Amino acid sequence: MTKKQKNNLEEDNREYVSTKLSLLDKDNVVISDVHKEILEDEIEELPPIKEGQLNVSGVYIYDQGDKYEVKIYVRNGISDNLNLEDIPLVIKNSKDEILASQQFDFRGLGQLPPHSVRPIKVYFDKKNVKVDSIPEDDWEIALNGTFKVTKKVRPIYEGLPENIEDNDRKVFEDFLSGLPELEEGQFSISTFSIGINTDGSILATCVMRNAAQKPIVIKKIPITLVNDKNQVVMSNKFELANFEISPYRARLCNFSFQTGVKPEKAQELKGWSIAYKLYK
Repeated sequence: MTKKQKNNLEEDNREYVSTKLSLLDKDNVVISDVHKEILEDEIEELPPIKEGQLNVSGVYIYDQGDKYEVKIYVRNGISDNLNLEDIPLVIKNSKDEILASQQFDFRGLGQLPPHSVRPIKVYFDKKNVKVDSIPEDDWEIALNGTFKVTKKVRPIYEGLPENIEDNDRKVFEDFLSGLPELEEGQFSISTFSIGINTDGSILATCVMRNAAQKPIVIKKIPITLVNDKNQVVMSNKFELANFEISPYRARLCNFSFQTGVKPEKAQELKGWSIAYKLYK
């Protein structure tokens, strides 16, 4: 069996998926329920797609004189959020002849949730049309060539203490959900809090997020404390033992600095920050 035959067989074995209408918040507010029903009826008439596919389907094409207006539905058949950027599209006829081609910026489409569909209008400039006119009864729109699709990841916690109080858990969860999503493959460290304890130790708590498909092991990390006047207070390299972050997970990590200052009560060090490098 050739590689192409194997890929075709794997594609044939994929299950068909249904996609649900998903609108941007600003559109969801202004579009009437009747209009939404019309959109859902149009979606019902679209050809089926299989799991793992990204699909564009045209509903109508209209000649505006200097350009063609095309209403299309973009469907995400993938079980992940998708962010589309510069997407090349073509208009073809039933003979598979390309009638027009143009690249479009799909960032305005927003993030496509898993198994969702979203309508959009695109406009083909006449200079990108290869025929005198595009027949209304013999055309279809399709993806063409290579294009960039970014997969967004929102890691969830692992390794939280089993005896953590519900209120504390909620604070950590709220902090994590408030962080921006990561592109797949990225790693990030965010400062959760910096405070000083009555024993004189400054405790810095960070949230490390792994948006990659493989675990990340951290053995050493440089940490520098910077006060609210943007002055370096302390700098140290910490060694971590068996510290691993699983794929698509987030972990808390504490770093302690000893000082000679012992306040009467523990307090937050407002305006302080962390630089993940060493200063001498």
